[in-house]
Amino acid sequence: MEDYLNLIEQKVNLLKWEDESSENRIEFLRVSANGKKIKNINDDLFFKNYSIQKRLTINEINNFSTLYNAGKIKIYGEENLILKGPAFYASFHMGPYMTIPILLALKKITFSVVMDNYSYQRKVQYENPDINPATSGIDLNLKMNPDFLNAEDTRSIFKMIRNIKENKSLFSYLDGNTTTVNDQKHSLNVKFLNHEMSAQKGIPYLCHLLKIPLIPIFSYREDGLIKVIIKEAIYPVEDKDAFCEESLSQCWSMFGDILTEFTEQYEFLNKNIFISNEADSKVNVLEFKEADYRYKFNFQLYNFYINGSDYFLFNSVSMNSLKINKGLYIFLQKVNSKNLKLTKIELIEFIPDKNFVESLIQNYILI
Repeated sequence: MEDYLNLIEQKVNLLKWEDESSENRIEFLRVSANGKKIKNINDDLFFKNYSIQKRLTINEINNFSTLYNAGKIKIYGEENLILKGPAFYASFHMGPYMTIPILLALKKITFSVVMDNYSYQRKVQYENPDINPATSGIDLNLKMNPDFLNAEDTRSIFKMIRNIKENKSLFSYLDGNTTTVNDQKHSLNVKFLNHEMSAQKGIPYLCHLLKIPLIPIFSYREDGLIKVIIKEAIYPVEDKDAFCEESLSQCWSMFGDILTEFTEQYEFLNKNIFISNEADSKVNVLEFKEADYRYKFNFQLYNFYINGSDYFLFNSVSMNSLKINKGLYIFLQKVNSKNLKLTKIELIEFIPDKNFVESLIQNYILI
């Protein structure tokens, strides 16, 4: 494990995320943008740690037996498992998240893995992980052969109902794209770490439909250990919408406590987690500017990256990218690197299009 960690660190050190044309640049910008919305970070160190953490998962699966037998996997709240009845076990893509279904099987929980269509098409990575020949891999005499269900296939509902009648459970990830019958409208906004995010209602919806409890499970790495936390079951109430909202709020709130402490371990930091609030980018913007007001590049909101022959501005609040031409890229780069401050008249001298200059200001590229 230590040799593998050293190998990962060597590979991560070769990444060139500072280079605007690097293939790792956009991931760096997204991860850093999300990290800053959670806590104070050093961009480069944070991204390096994130890159190391997300590369540990497969190795942990390959060496699961070795880690488990050596006492490197600690389970807390095991008494919350339901051994004699069905439940929906739900987790997040945090830390060693792929070890959780293995642990459920180890505890004699019979379950199906519920996935969205994209994950279902890639399920081979779960069915046939690269087993380390130097260990017993993930076997542990489990003979594990999980049943995979595509939540976007209407036939899966009937399979779930049949499984529940047989006292079998379900497992999925709350932060995935799992929905029912390919209905992307099954989502709601919840408060998360002083922000707002869109949470899929698929899992609590299924819990309510199938009349089974939702059991949140969290995982993270700490002090050389894999720690798995099993929380108390959340039972459906009569009102479906109330249950979906309350259960999701509870789960995301619990996850927020873990994410705040172990932020670098969240694999989905490279996604648009939070709902964009453009007002956040306008706090320090002067609404009324005198004719001689000097504009500068808004480096706190925008970053550059290059993809082939295309140039982009990345908005760290909305997480969207704005394509620009090479001339504007060179100009904005110069304004930024030399810390230039230009009046509107001076800007029009460089960019002889008054309307375009106004659009740069209105979009808070220049402030």
